[in-house]
Amino acid sequence: MVIFKFFSLLLLAFSFFHYPTSGEDLMHGCSHSGNYTTNDPYYTNLEELFSYLTNEAPTNGFTMASKGEGENRTHGLALCRGDLSPTDCKNCVVHASNDILTFCPNNKGGIVMHENCTVRYSNHDFFDETMNNVLLCIQSSKNVNGSDPIIVIQFSQRIQDFLSKVTEEAVLNPKMYASGKSEIDEFHTAYGLAQCSRDLSRLACNKCLTQSVAFVAHPDCGEGKEGVKVYSEICRVRYELKPFVNDKHIPLPPTSYDAISPQPQPVASSHCLDASVVIVVMGFLSQLLSYNS
Repeated sequence: MVIFKFFSLLLLAFSFFHYPTSGEDLMHGCSHSGNYTTNDPYYTNLEELFSYLTNEAPTNGFTMASKGEGENRTHGLALCRGDLSPTDCKNCVVHASNDILTFCPNNKGGIVMHENCTVRYSNHDFFDETMNNVLLCIQSSKNVNGSDPIIVIQFSQRIQDFLSKVTEEAVLNPKMYASGKSEIDEFHTAYGLAQCSRDLSRLACNKCLTQSVAFVAHPDCGEGKEGVKVYSEICRVRYELKPFVNDKHIPLPPTSYDAISPQPQPVASSHCLDASVVIVVMGFLSQLLSYNS
C-alpha cells in the first residue's frame, strides 16, 4: 500500500516521479524545456549522446558530453557508483538510458537515478549546476533499539560524525567518492559512502554532501534509523549496519564511544525493501511517501 502526504510543493525545472518499490529506479524526472520528434536533429544528437555515455562511462565511472549545435544541441552525463566494475557500470548506464527514453518520451530533458548510476540529459547546459537540488531520503523501517530519545539522538549524531569523515575523503578524492566503516559503539558498526558528480567543483561537492549528511539525522529523514540513503541529482550519501559496497572498506579513526544499546541489534536491509521515502526541495519538505513491500 502506498500512502501520500503532500506538503508545500515547489515549482521545479523537472517534474519528479519515483517508484520506491522498484529495485532499480529510485527517481526519474522529465524537463519542461520542450519536446522533439524522431525526425528532429535533436533526436539524432541524443542517440549519439547516449551511445557516447554508454561507451565512455565504464572507463572511470563518469563522463559528460555535448552533441550537436544551436537549438539541437544536447548535454548529458552518466555517473556510476564508485565501487562498480566497468561491466556493472555499463549495464546500469544502458538500462538507465533506455528508462529515461521510456519515462520521458520525446522530451528535451530528463534524469534517471538508479541505485548504481545516474543518467541525465538536457538541451540546457547544466554542468556544474547546483540550483534546485532535490534530496531523496530512503530510510530503513527499522529503528535503533531503545525508546529513550537520548539514545536515538546520540546514535544519529555518531552516524553524522562518521559520514562527515567519509564526506571529507570524498571531496579530496579525484573521483569524488569514498567509503568507509566505523565502530559506532560496542554493538554497532556502520558502513557508509559519499559521492559527488564529477562535473562539480570541490566546493559545490562539499556543500551538497554536507547538506545531505545533515539531513540524515533529521526527524523527517533518518533519525535513529538502521539505514538511510540521501540521494540527489548531484551527490549521494548512505549508511547501513552491514557491508553493502564492493570496494575495500578503509576503517576511519576509531571512536571512544560507549555502548548505547544493551543488546546486539539485527542489521538493516542493504536494499531498504521496507522503507520510507522523503523528498526535500531546497530544504523544504515537499512530499512524504511511505510503503511496505
